[in-house]
Amino acid sequence: MSKTMKALQFNRPTKTLKLKEIPIPKVEKGDDVLVKVVYCGICGTDLHAIKANYPTAEHDVTLGHEICGVVSEIGADVKTLKVGDKVTVDPYRGCYKCRYCAGGNPQYCLHEGPKNALGFFRDGGWAEYCLAPAQQVHVVPESMGLGLDLACLVETLSTIQHGVDRIGMVPHDANVLIIGAGIIGILYACIFHLHGHKNVIISEPSNERRARIDVLELGYKAMAPDQTREMMAKAAENLDAYGLDYVVDCSGYAPAVEEAFQWLRKGGRLCIFGVAPPTARISIAPNQMFHKELMILGTLTNPFCYPKATALTAAMGARYLAYDKLAIQTFDLKDYEKALSSLASGVISKAVFKFSE
Repeated sequence: MSKTMKALQFNRPTKTLKLKEIPIPKVEKGDDVLVKVVYCGICGTDLHAIKANYPTAEHDVTLGHEICGVVSEIGADVKTLKVGDKVTVDPYRGCYKCRYCAGGNPQYCLHEGPKNALGFFRDGGWAEYCLAPAQQVHVVPESMGLGLDLACLVETLSTIQHGVDRIGMVPHDANVLIIGAGIIGILYACIFHLHGHKNVIISEPSNERRARIDVLELGYKAMAPDQTREMMAKAAENLDAYGLDYVVDCSGYAPAVEEAFQWLRKGGRLCIFGVAPPTARISIAPNQMFHKELMILGTLTNPFCYPKATALTAAMGARYLAYDKLAIQTFDLKDYEKALSSLASGVISKAVFKFSE
């Protein structure tokens, strides 16, 4: 094996992204696992990070947190993995010592969690190899028949799984609005369809993104915001009969969130998944929250969701997750500029770096 590898690293002080030849990480600790990366996705969060609008290390760091591949080497204390295992890598971990971790919420960890995530503060998967602690490396069971191309979506689906857990069981007579038809909104729609829900609409300004919903043949209406507004104006005449029970924001667009809040009927829930700018604000009426018993939920990362998300990914399979259906495109690492620009422009819904196995 070569002693060096290609890696795409970000330098926060200069806001530069460079393809470099760097040493392959060494297994030094007993719980170290060296993963030969096969696929690593590009997330919207990465686009924010590259603009220095999302926290990252101040030194050169390899980005990429949607990692899957094959175990190449393990430390002496690793008992749950073996060389050759197909795996996904959870970018997050808790310290399991602070009050939040002790309470079962490592996503709030005072010392680790997002503050020390792979691909942001520790070297991630935009490289040929990635080093991770064994507790963050999860086997993809052979019995699931899950290829590594789809396994690359486990990290994304793990964050959505946390959102699903936060929302709770959705009755099948519920009216659901998804705001935004980027990859997250599309995957939320697919999960609702997988679970048999019929009354789901998606609000999205982009013609191309709405068309992607049609390609999936979910039977859901993908509407422009003006169409959504017109439909909900009629529903507002009798919210008890026609209002929304669940709004899932996948856009991070505060005006749309504020507007949709008014359309919730009694007992409704608003789940905020999209990442809004830190300065964004919404105005809501506490009186409505009181009389309607409304609930607003945030959702952060993916605590304890990887095993469930792996099973969810397998259950969804190619019916929902085939790259051509989702407008996902793979790229060589050397073509990173094209990958990033294609994703940022909306030509594709997701970009994934593909490496040799």
